[in-house]
Amino acid sequence: MAKEKGKFSFSDMSKSLNKIAKTNKNTSIIIQDRDNVVKPDLISTGIYTLNAALSGDILGGVPSNRITVFAGESGVGKSYLCYNIAREAQKMGYSIIYIDTEFAIEFDQLPNYGIDTDPEKFQLISSNIIEDIKIMMTQFLDDLKNQKSEGKEMQKIIIILDSIGMLASRKEVNDALDGKEKADFTKAKALGSFFRIINSDLGYLNIPLICTNHSYKTMDLYPVDTQKGGESTKYSASNICFLSKSKLKEEGEMDDLDMGQSGILVTAKMTKNRMVKPKKVKFEISFVSGSNKYVGLDYWLEDGEHFEEIGIGKGKVVDGTFIPGGNRWYVHHLGGHIKKELLFTSKVFTPEVLEKLRPIIKEYFRYKSITELEDLAAKMEDIKTSKKLDNESDDFDIDSFMDDDE
Repeated sequence: MAKEKGKFSFSDMSKSLNKIAKTNKNTSIIIQDRDNVVKPDLISTGIYTLNAALSGDILGGVPSNRITVFAGESGVGKSYLCYNIAREAQKMGYSIIYIDTEFAIEFDQLPNYGIDTDPEKFQLISSNIIEDIKIMMTQFLDDLKNQKSEGKEMQKIIIILDSIGMLASRKEVNDALDGKEKADFTKAKALGSFFRIINSDLGYLNIPLICTNHSYKTMDLYPVDTQKGGESTKYSASNICFLSKSKLKEEGEMDDLDMGQSGILVTAKMTKNRMVKPKKVKFEISFVSGSNKYVGLDYWLEDGEHFEEIGIGKGKVVDGTFIPGGNRWYVHHLGGHIKKELLFTSKVFTPEVLEKLRPIIKEYFRYKSITELEDLAAKMEDIKTSKKLDNESDDFDIDSFMDDDE
């Protein structure tokens, strides 16, 4: 289509914006190129249901260009998830920068979680002063931006901050050294500044930041979970997941010295998610064997709704027809019912089964498009109109009924 003479088109405006952004060395503005957008990775948590809650895909996970926060009480598995993500990220070619604010990590422990501590693949940083971390990360990311602008290929990295709750401000430390007991109102401001500064840089560099934080219940009439350190992550993070726990008791996994549990049953509640519907899922962490990545997938199978596609469900097969009900699991590709202890294994959830499950679970978590919502609204309107017409044709006359009653 020919451009109108004397008209300054939108493409002309775009060129002007690009020129300003490229020539002004002091600007932080980046003009995104639609044709060269880098699709972010999805880094697995090692747990299929949690992957789905984060990204809508059991083979997905945390996005590589966003901030993800796991918040919860002590002992709920926040650091354990960080180790899982670090291990899975290394499998995808990522190197790890792990910021330990609790001084609780030992190098010799990490290989037990499958983490490679080779200096080329893992770096551990220990500090709990928020201002120091802010300066370090701001300068580090600025250097990476300069390297990228020069056309250098960037090594894939993931940054883990464990945890926000144990960070202290410099004022808080100095007050303690001076023997003063003053309330510290600077930490929340420093955290807010930190996340504001690095948020866009992480997106531009396609670097994921995984944070853990402590949580507590508010004192409201109806208490809700909230994070320590103010509300900075509430606005900067794309994914916020609150974790809670209950006791896990597995037969044969406990002895007389155990504390009445063999692990924890974790409920992960997504309170914010920009990719898929915020939902909650459950998974287990055993003190003996860690987490079973298949636990929780039975939610989409037990009622037998998807038996024809997947071939797994609670029930029985009679004359070739699946009849849901009961407590026994029928697995078609294994030729019949299975023992309970075999359910969450690779024998049941084979690669073929997982591939068939993916679209079902994606559909469950995904946001509806505007077109789908409009179609749904139109169908609802048709139903309402149909019911109204049915009521109008009814022989029952409310007016005559009232007259007779009087």
